[in-house]
Amino acid sequence: MLIKLSNLFGRSNELTELNDISKVPSDSRKRKSDTLQFYSANRNIGNYLPVLAIHEMLDETLDTWNIHKSPVDWGYVHANYSRVIIGGAGLLHSVFEKFWVDLEKNCKLPITIWGIGVCLPDNDEVKGVPKEVVKRVFAKSKFANVRDELTRDFYELDSEISITACPTLVYVSNHFDVAEKRIGNRVLHSSHVDLEPNDQTPIIRDSIERAGFEYAFTPNIESAENGLNRILKLYKDTNYVVTTRLHGAIIAYAFRRPYIAISYDPKITAFHKLYGGGVCIKNPNELARALISEDFKEESNYQIELDRVREFGLIVKSAFKVER
Repeated sequence: MLIKLSNLFGRSNELTELNDISKVPSDSRKRKSDTLQFYSANRNIGNYLPVLAIHEMLDETLDTWNIHKSPVDWGYVHANYSRVIIGGAGLLHSVFEKFWVDLEKNCKLPITIWGIGVCLPDNDEVKGVPKEVVKRVFAKSKFANVRDELTRDFYELDSEISITACPTLVYVSNHFDVAEKRIGNRVLHSSHVDLEPNDQTPIIRDSIERAGFEYAFTPNIESAENGLNRILKLYKDTNYVVTTRLHGAIIAYAFRRPYIAISYDPKITAFHKLYGGGVCIKNPNELARALISEDFKEESNYQIELDRVREFGLIVKSAFKVER
């Protein structure tokens, strides 16, 4: 039985709202913080969750700038802010090359890179932001943290760079009671519509239902009717997750839900390799066998990884406090 998101809650406008100054003409902007955070916004909750988590770890709501809108208004930024944060999420995807080139050339403020990673989708011809640009930005950053070894190695970054799980873990921990769910038989299919081939989506659903599980679905994209926390509740209420999205696996991990990740991008394989908590397969045709096996119900080091995310947050928060 398919569980429809819209049937679980009443209707209201639940879109995530940030103080995004890139949306506002310069003469109408209202600065609310002394730190500016660069992020990506396309209603994918995987982009919002690390941003919100970073705000909570810093105990303040930051002004933001959507990096889809480049070039940045550096005159305004330099006149109104003391530092910038880049992160989190997949901000090293090749579509953001223009932003990184602009940042490397023009930013004069201290830079903190937090919780970001490279994206190398199988169907992309261009792989990531150019390496030399990224390496130069990391070299002049005051703090730098990435979400996986793939990002570190792809960009040939310092071997001692901070690597932790996505800040999303903190947001989920702060807003939900996180515990294993032992009662029920529901599988949530978290789909990446741009990576998951259309002809594979029915195969995934059929495999889940044939294995005897109750099927639920989310594209992880918020709308006015289905906001971020409403989508997160789907994860909380499920027993297991099947996902073609990295953030499907991250959110499953954050709720301590075993997952089966179908990888169309090596970043998903890299997440599983480093953090565990499920299994990773390459093809939906392998899903039926994976569901029957108990291998995907493996234990994770959730609490250890959550603590490590918080530790990096405390380092940054303490440094910002001293600067003020």
